[in-house]
Order: sequence, then C-alpha cells, then structure tokens
Amino acid sequence: MKYKKYISTLFIAAMLLPLFSAKAKKDETTFKFDINSIEFVESPGDMELGFDTTDYLPEGFNPYEGEVTVKSINYIEEEDCDLGFDTAEYLPEDFDPYKR
Repeated sequence: MKYKKYISTLFIAAMLLPLFSAKAKKDETTFKFDINSIEFVESPGDMELGFDTTDYLPEGFNPYEGEVTVKSINYIEEEDCDLGFDTAEYLPEDFDPYKR
C-alpha cells in the first residue's frame, strides 16, 4: 500500500515538474497602431435597414468627408472607479498608464 502512494506521488510530481520551471516571456517590443492599416470592405450594393436613416442623421451628413483618426474618438474619463479589488496586484511594478 505504501508503494502505491509513493508511486502515485512521484507520478503527480513528475507531471507538475515542468510547470515549476516555466518562465514568462517578456515582450520588449511596443506596438504602434496605424489607423491606415485597417482595411475597409464595402458590401456590394445598397444595404436596406428597414427604416429611413435621414430621420436620425443631421442635415448634410456625409460619412465620407473629413479625416478619421484614433484621436477623434471621444471617451469619458472617470477618475473614481471602484472595481472591488486592488489593481496593483495584477500590474507590473513600474506600470504607468499615462506614459507615452
């Protein structure tokens, strides 16, 4: 009976051994997003939505005029946001979300 316990313990230890030697790969490269790299695919023909879109858009609206940039996206920044846990435990030591 003792031998079965020893053998099963050694088997489990042998299965878990590779997990102890695993190392996290650090990626030092930074990814620069280029909005021009996004490919726009037009669907053939007009798309029927089942309602008149001009009722919901401003007069003279043209979706194809103007330059589109990531900086043109509006977002709401909320200073006080309680997530229910301490986020510092899940971030790298020198993490700075405002660093460029």
